[in-house]
Amino acid sequence: MQKQQTNDISQWNNNNDDLQTITEQEVDEFKTSYVSFQQQQSKYKKQKSIKVNTTNCRGETRLIRKVIAKNNWKEVFNDGDVCWLGLPFKYQNLEEYFTQYVNRFAGMDLLAHKTQSSFYLNKFAEYFPEEYEFFPKTYIIPDDIDKFQQEYKSTRTYIAKPDAGSQGDGIYLIKKLKDIKTNESMVIQQYISKPLLIDKKKFDLRLYVLITSLDPYLCYINKEGLARFCTVDYEKPNDKNLRNPFMHLTNYSLNKRNTNFQVYNGKNILDINEGTKRTYSSIQKNLEILGYNNQDVENQIDSLVVAYLKSLLPFLAFNQKLVFQKRVAEVKCFQVLGFDILLDEKGKPWLLEVNSNPSLQIEHEVYGANGKSIFEESYIDSYVKELVMGDAIKLAMIPKETQEELPGFESYRKLEVDTAETVISKMMQIYGFLSGYKFQEYLTSSKFQKLSNFPSMTSQTFLKHDYDLLFRKILLKSCNNNQMDFFQFINAVEQLASRLNQDLEEMLDRIIQNI
Repeated sequence: MQKQQTNDISQWNNNNDDLQTITEQEVDEFKTSYVSFQQQQSKYKKQKSIKVNTTNCRGETRLIRKVIAKNNWKEVFNDGDVCWLGLPFKYQNLEEYFTQYVNRFAGMDLLAHKTQSSFYLNKFAEYFPEEYEFFPKTYIIPDDIDKFQQEYKSTRTYIAKPDAGSQGDGIYLIKKLKDIKTNESMVIQQYISKPLLIDKKKFDLRLYVLITSLDPYLCYINKEGLARFCTVDYEKPNDKNLRNPFMHLTNYSLNKRNTNFQVYNGKNILDINEGTKRTYSSIQKNLEILGYNNQDVENQIDSLVVAYLKSLLPFLAFNQKLVFQKRVAEVKCFQVLGFDILLDEKGKPWLLEVNSNPSLQIEHEVYGANGKSIFEESYIDSYVKELVMGDAIKLAMIPKETQEELPGFESYRKLEVDTAETVISKMMQIYGFLSGYKFQEYLTSSKFQKLSNFPSMTSQTFLKHDYDLLFRKILLKSCNNNQMDFFQFINAVEQLASRLNQDLEEMLDRIIQNI
């Protein structure tokens, strides 16, 4: 019988001056805490059989039924534990928010519109320029048309995106001022002309971010995602290729029409491949080969997402109060957002846009040699989106106080978002007061003039009646000439501080102290 080998460590103990003594009690405490942590993780992995109300599902129906079957949950068509809405919040869904977990925050669809999100990102960039360098220079048309014409440079390329457009519809590149359609509501951004290329093609990332609570603010990012490629080799924009969407636009809905579109049917979708749509895990392997540090890229993406979520919170919290008012603490909401991110040739991530209703379809359209199309399941979409939806539902149902202690759950990693008061959140507080704490969506001139009643809010050159003049000036470009929304209120308050020759933050703090 072979003698059991022992490990003699006495030679390492000859000089133990630098060794830290650990008592048996400390070892036992560590073991106990670790076992407790494992039990806690196991407890929330073994969720009860969840009832999912699919009555209002749309394009995601096939996916949610796969998730239900995979987890041994139950599909119901009335009150369940979770209600999945395929469309943005509507008032007829109001009561469902008090009895079920619902995958929509009120007003999120409006906040994620291109013009709205561009407005508050631009505004936050004014106040926190170092934190908001992650999105291209953006102009809101027609409001910023004068500014754009002043800052326009013929050596640059710009990209125009209609406010209400989706799936690449109506997007076009600009090199000449005369090409701008000034009669449409849109955003114009500087075009990132030196993107990171893989297989000589431009691509972007669709990453998924989950919000499960506003108070406390609980946010997560999924470890997996999609990469969507163009179907023509990239060249810098010029007069010949400017109108080629297959070279410059990564939208799947556009590129699927190109005969170069490639569907990857390999066994391992996490491996490097030549598909037009790939997993984020696959792209990370490409990046490593190309010499990029994946951890650095991930950290920059996290910072980008956190900054965006920070800017979103005051608007989102306001909309919740607007809709649910005194019962706002009772509602159970969560939502998955789609972040479209482009990496430039240096590996820096740029936020292109945020989608409040990212596609959760798992079928893709494939064109045959005869030109006819058929729909079949996309294994890449199915793999990624099962993680996104299934783990979002499980995580949303974990109590908030427990979520606060967890570093993440399954495929989601927690993001720490600073919720400290900002200039914008202070303005929001004042806006709520002026509306009578009933959180009416708009302010009339008389409500706006209430600001003149606060100390030091008039001067010899700016009297009470000037408030009405300022109100009307702000609303000149609006189709509603009688009421002011919050975005217009921000501009009004900034002009007010300038007219009164006061520091903006000091003025806001003084008003809040006297509310």
